Amino acid sequence: MTEEKQWGLKSGEYYAVLIIPGNFSSDILSIKNGTPRQAKIEYIVNDKLNPVAPRITNAGADALQAKINSEIVKTIDGIIFGKISSAGELARANKAQFLKTKSFINELNGNIQNIDETLKRANSDLQTGQSFWSGLKGYLPEIRDNSNFVREKYSLLESYIGKDPEKALTTVENMETHLSEAITSLKYLKAVLSSLYSATGDPQLKTAINQIDTNIQKASEVLGILQAIESDLKTKKTSNRLVQLKASLDRMDSAINMLMANEDRIDSSMREASAKLGIANSKWPVIRSAIQEANQKLNSISEDDIDSLIRLADTDPSAVREYFKSPVKMEKQHIYPVENYGSALAPFYVPLSLWIGGIIAVAMITMRARGNYSSIEVYLGRMGLFLIISIFQALVVAAGAMLLRVQLTSRLLFVLTTVYISICSMLIVYSLTSALGNAGKAISIILLVLQITGTGGIFPVELLPPFFQAIHPYLPLTYAVGALREVVGGVIWSSYWMNLALLSVFPVMAFCITVLVKEKMDKRAHWMESKLEESGLF
Repeated sequence: MTEEKQWGLKSGEYYAVLIIPGNFSSDILSIKNGTPRQAKIEYIVNDKLNPVAPRITNAGADALQAKINSEIVKTIDGIIFGKISSAGELARANKAQFLKTKSFINELNGNIQNIDETLKRANSDLQTGQSFWSGLKGYLPEIRDNSNFVREKYSLLESYIGKDPEKALTTVENMETHLSEAITSLKYLKAVLSSLYSATGDPQLKTAINQIDTNIQKASEVLGILQAIESDLKTKKTSNRLVQLKASLDRMDSAINMLMANEDRIDSSMREASAKLGIANSKWPVIRSAIQEANQKLNSISEDDIDSLIRLADTDPSAVREYFKSPVKMEKQHIYPVENYGSALAPFYVPLSLWIGGIIAVAMITMRARGNYSSIEVYLGRMGLFLIISIFQALVVAAGAMLLRVQLTSRLLFVLTTVYISICSMLIVYSLTSALGNAGKAISIILLVLQITGTGGIFPVELLPPFFQAIHPYLPLTYAVGALREVVGGVIWSSYWMNLALLSVFPVMAFCITVLVKEKMDKRAHWMESKLEESGLF
């Protein structure tokens, strides 16, 4: 704040100042940085200048703060609901994919035990396969030797056929034996590699297995031809199958050579399978935990939750802003409505004016009477005059209230009630003054002051200080105000008659007490009045 503004506030040129600092906007937007700070507005007021002005400026400052807060809340809530709406659109576009993913994760989570068992079996199969393969590699030379034996014996068989059938038969049988051993070794090798392939899925192993199938097929063709030649030799038939045998031997030999060339490839596949399985063993616990966690989180989101988020995408932004502008709409309903503030205050000011009228009356009209009368006779005789005055002042007040268009449920009831209140007030004031003289007038004025606050005519009794709350039930105008409120706002007859009955207690008590003490107090009161006259003060 500049020095000019400070002096203006101190000197009275301004009642109050509002200071908005330079970092006000940045503080408001600090919420997006993760460290929100409250923005501050400084309000300085000079209480010395006027008793009401600070209250007015306070109300203005409070209204400004409430308006700024309201606008900030509406803006931020609009942004939040905008983001939620975008999330709803995203959920709408990906709902099917989400449900599909959720189903897949659930299925995968349900098969975790099967995967555990499969992985254990793969480890076991790989360990067993590696052990067998180290031994099976020794079969490859044997297979090769058996194949070479059969091929070498072909030339000898060719020389024996047609010349020495017995030697030819023996040679064929030997060839069949070695070839059968080779086929058995190939089948055993295929079984082991197939088990490894099912555990690892290595394509190189599949190629080796296919090659072994080819070897078995070619060897079986050769064995079939040898068996046919054996049958011809045993039946003394002339065999012309040597050309076919030669071609099959060439094919088998070529296949065996290719298998021998794949030995290094199978070794490499074994190493790669072992490495891949090692990675699977190390990564699977992490993947297993991630699957279970994903399954738990995905299952915590139901399809209804997604539909609810999608519905938020259809929320009207303007309706959201209006909602946060006023989250609660109050529907006001008035029972026994009072049209205006003046009508609301009339039940308080009418009895108050009648009480004041009574005080003025006893102040202006003497309590003494000429002639030789007793104190009680004077009291009762003067009472009629004061009651007539009370009736006339009540009619004047009632007429004034009606001319001012005070809200009334019944004009006649209002006039009668006003007259009755005036009579009761006048009796109380008159009795106090008649019994106590000037002291009675003072007491009436004190009661007037107490009743201005204590009757609850303006402020609710619950908001009054404890002293006034305590004396509230013992003040006559409390019940006068209550009766007139019924006439102005709407009559509840039980409450109306109860107020009049309680009001009646006070003039009756005043009358009875005055009758009892009037004669004793009269001489003292007259003596005090004469002394006051002699003093020249009054």
